[in-house]
Amino acid sequence: MIVFDDLRFPERVYLSGEDCFFMMLESNLNRHGTGNNILRIVLHYDECIAAETLLKQLNNSPIVHWMCNIQLINGGLFQRPYWQYRNSRNTITIREHQIPRDAGVPHEVLNSSISIGENSYIACDFIRHNEGSCVLILSWHHILMDGRGAGMFLRHLSGQEPLNEHSLTSFFPKKSQRLSFYNYIRNMYEVKAFIQQSSKGKIASFFSANIHNREGSFSWYSRIFTVEETCKIDGNAKQNGASLGATNFLIAASSTAVYRYLQKRGIQGAIWIPVPYDGRKRGGFGPVITNQISFLFYRLEHDDFQTMKTTVQCINKQFTDQLKIGMPKKYNHFLDMMRHIPLRLYRFLATKESKGAVSSFLFSSAGENNWDMKNLMDQPFRNIDIIPPYTFPPGITVSFFRFEGKLKMNLVVSDLLFSRDESHQLLEEIATIISSTKS
Repeated sequence: MIVFDDLRFPERVYLSGEDCFFMMLESNLNRHGTGNNILRIVLHYDECIAAETLLKQLNNSPIVHWMCNIQLINGGLFQRPYWQYRNSRNTITIREHQIPRDAGVPHEVLNSSISIGENSYIACDFIRHNEGSCVLILSWHHILMDGRGAGMFLRHLSGQEPLNEHSLTSFFPKKSQRLSFYNYIRNMYEVKAFIQQSSKGKIASFFSANIHNREGSFSWYSRIFTVEETCKIDGNAKQNGASLGATNFLIAASSTAVYRYLQKRGIQGAIWIPVPYDGRKRGGFGPVITNQISFLFYRLEHDDFQTMKTTVQCINKQFTDQLKIGMPKKYNHFLDMMRHIPLRLYRFLATKESKGAVSSFLFSSAGENNWDMKNLMDQPFRNIDIIPPYTFPPGITVSFFRFEGKLKMNLVVSDLLFSRDESHQLLEEIATIISSTKS
């Protein structure tokens, strides 16, 4: 095992406002007794490789070492929480499984969790298939890093971004800009007014506060499109008014499918979704640790679903309006201020207007262009999956990313809210919408 005493890891890494937001969500999950706050990357290999080799290479990574040797310090009242590095010589371990290839990823692996307060915030599962192939699953708590951070983390593990004394600072966040107390308060009222206006009235959600059986697990469904199908989807996005990439088109399609399903169940109200917005500079590297995202907020009423072009135009306008007033940065400052508030009060303030519901559903395409590597730790892999956290409420998340020119879609849903057949129908409904040329 490599000793990392020569690297000067920061003694404290303060959690970002976004990290504390996910801590609030974790508090909400614990209250409801279902879901988790774990991000997972699933790597598929055609040939079975030695688990011992992977384990050695993982433990040779300074960033993996750091993740295995930190403790979360909540701080005192109205003080910011932070990661404290304590070199306890902890290492990552691998949980091994043996199953047939067509069995997929074991349910117990997908529903395993990493709780705040554990010794390590990263876990590894290694699945051997009877047919000779294998799967590597890396899981970590969402408060460690976001989707783009995960892509940079894999680039580091693949050798593209080595970590040493000179590059160490790029892996960790720089000191955040602080506003004066007056500007914090003014910013807080401005953001609060915007969120209240955006989320006012009834929000349609599958979540119900009357759900009493909270022991249900989550399920993961995925769909991959060919290069040709992906090109057609990108063309459909442009045809329907998404001129700055396909993301707004994918949001519109997902919202349309969810809205139709809500109507089938007789659930009324507007669609309201917070969508991650990456605050890093394009093309740059770092930081890897901490979440560096803000959010854009979209509200869609019944009349906004007349056609796909109508829905995309509505999202485009809200996107442009929020960027014009600098809402992503203002929301970042708001989240930074919320770091000083105890979690129970944070959760109450965040959910009191919506009676416990966080949104109609969750959507993410964060980091979708950061998966351009084809090997990990000198081992070529065939395919990759990215599984978002199982957040409850709302109990449904749709996410997209691209790998080797192919669009991939994930759907994670609570088994308390959706049957297996319903989940497949919803997945296919979204696929049909984005593949259609109608506008």
